[in-house]
Amino acid sequence: MEFNHLTQQMNQLLAQDYLAFSITKNPVAQMLSQASFAQIAYIMQQYSIFPKELVGFTELARQKALSAGWNSVAQELKENIAEEMGSTTQGISHYRLLAEGLEEGLSVAVKNTMPSAATSKLLRTVQSVFDRQVHYVLGATYAIEATSIPELTLIVQLLDWLLEGAMPKDLEYFFSKHLNEWEIEHEAGLRTCLAAYIQPEEFGEFAAGFRAMIDAMEVWWQELAQEAISSEVVLSKAIAQ
Repeated sequence: MEFNHLTQQMNQLLAQDYLAFSITKNPVAQMLSQASFAQIAYIMQQYSIFPKELVGFTELARQKALSAGWNSVAQELKENIAEEMGSTTQGISHYRLLAEGLEEGLSVAVKNTMPSAATSKLLRTVQSVFDRQVHYVLGATYAIEATSIPELTLIVQLLDWLLEGAMPKDLEYFFSKHLNEWEIEHEAGLRTCLAAYIQPEEFGEFAAGFRAMIDAMEVWWQELAQEAISSEVVLSKAIAQ
């Protein structure tokens, strides 16, 4: 089996077996008809933490790729990190674009959001995944790229519900660039680089890392929905800049 066939199989698994990345079956999407503004805004606050932390995890993957001699993979990840940190957005990081856009649109604090129990659990799990050996870690890294478009599509749907279609221009720019350019290029670039290094006997470890990452995200979305439903959600207002 070729590497591209493996990644096709994993992406099919993602679409068929995981609810978190479905715009209709995601547990937060399912609660929209009964949800309050505060509950879904809370989800957005917690979601914003994940892309902020992903830069650090990607750097761990880059270091492991470099140590393994996977130089083109390490270079691809270096370029992705630079883009996330603002190399093509006038030095403004993608996280800042997202956080400030959410604060403007929702009028709630985002930048200083503390991780909830569910989000803290996710970050601990992802850290343990990225402490493993290189094939496993790059499988998890590829999972992040493979899930980015379905996840961002879901986020746009939730924001459209919150904002009643009145998306701020900065957020429109953020999602348009990610969905139509950045994430497409990141997934394809990483997949192409990985194909030169991962041998068929290593496919199992790569696929295990992929599954570990999407399993963690599946649980996170389920637990975020439960937190929003069962907790008394109190939103702090965004501080005027």
